[in-house]
Amino acid sequence: MFEKLFNKKTGIHLFAIIIGTIAGLLSVEVCLRFNLALFGFNICIILSPVIAGFVETVLARYFTQQTSGAISAIILFIVTNIIGWFFPANPIKFNIFTVGGLLLMIQAAFPLTINCILIGVLLFIVNNIERCISWIRRKLNLSGRSNVIEFNAIDDIKDEYNILIFNEDNGIDIKKYLGMIVVEDIIEFEERSKSEVMDYIGSSLDDKMKIKHDDYLKAKDFIINELKKKAHDIGANAIVNLKVEYTNYNQQLPPDMLIIAYGTAVIIDEKYL
Repeated sequence: MFEKLFNKKTGIHLFAIIIGTIAGLLSVEVCLRFNLALFGFNICIILSPVIAGFVETVLARYFTQQTSGAISAIILFIVTNIIGWFFPANPIKFNIFTVGGLLLMIQAAFPLTINCILIGVLLFIVNNIERCISWIRRKLNLSGRSNVIEFNAIDDIKDEYNILIFNEDNGIDIKKYLGMIVVEDIIEFEERSKSEVMDYIGSSLDDKMKIKHDDYLKAKDFIINELKKKAHDIGANAIVNLKVEYTNYNQQLPPDMLIIAYGTAVIIDEKYL
């Protein structure tokens, strides 16, 4: 029936907005009539926009499989605030509860926008706390780990060990297996300027990888060289099935990196070297 009356998507969405608004206004009437107040303000200020948006969204999705933007929630947000703040039977006073209620009202009317803002603020706070902690730990030398490497302290990598790296299935005969060897380090990259951080935040994922690409390559070369050193120290002359893995170690921008290299230390014939 409704599909015949509203055969266009915009018409259906308009209908959903009207019905959602009516449902919201009815809930306002019920809340005001029975004086459903909580901490100094009528709950219609929070409840009615939610009801309006819910009804509108259900109708819009049922007929078009798309939302109509919860316009009725915004309408009820405006209506209930006008009623609650400008024409109340008992004027609302600012306190911790009414301020909290106001924030909930805004959240109910503009959920996507407010959620994005809250996530952004949370990430900003976490990032800066992490940066402060990292700075304090570096200044006081409280890293708590011996394998923390400052990126600026990594010199040009010089391969001083005659260690061959290969896959086990490439036909090279292995005389002796000496066991798995693992090297793990935390690479602390230098602090970035505010402009560099902003450029990094605003860049695409591909650009972020390009920004850190050279640093990651140098860190990878460093960790492989450390693994070669460990193999050399136990008498191996080759490493088979080398794997290198890394992940972000903290939340600073760009983040420091936890990098791990592992493989099996072996002895092979000198002719392969």
